Amino acid sequence: MKLIGITGMPGSGKSAITKLAEKYKIVVVSMGDVVRYETLKQGMPLNPENVGNTAVKLREIYGKEAIAVPCLNYVNEKYNNEDFVIIEGIRSIYEVNYIKKHAELDIIAIHSSPKTRFERLSGRNREDDSNDWNTFVERDERELNFSIGRVISLADYMVVNEGNYMDFVNDLENTFKKIINVN
Repeated sequence: MKLIGITGMPGSGKSAITKLAEKYKIVVVSMGDVVRYETLKQGMPLNPENVGNTAVKLREIYGKEAIAVPCLNYVNEKYNNEDFVIIEGIRSIYEVNYIKKHAELDIIAIHSSPKTRFERLSGRNREDDSNDWNTFVERDERELNFSIGRVISLADYMVVNEGNYMDFVNDLENTFKKIINVN
């Protein structure tokens, strides 16, 4: 099984991979869903502060590989017979290193400017998003403290998502097809 890791700052467009995965019948496991699930398990409502604090606590408890461990266990238990599995939302170089110890992994980084990402997040209406610039910046800082910048800079592939959405999706699909060897 080959894993395809998707990384990028919040609002960069990582979730676009889901539609491509459906098209190519490839499973997607979201690391963010793991954190949101853990937040709810602790009885806390989903908001930027609670989800962020849960991510920090998981890393304090389980180490810097914290989110990768349950994700990879889940992938191996549920999807061991798949040729490809996408792990969406890798944020830490330690997660990358952990996964690479146990599986083949290519990383696609999706990049968008802070201004573009803030505009997207402000209109997305997910519980852990904010339409306050300062909260947005705090979230970015938290993500950067997880070493997401290193993951992005060391990615195998980079796709920029600043302009036309269909151009971005086409670029992402072309990158995706290189990894899964489809013409």
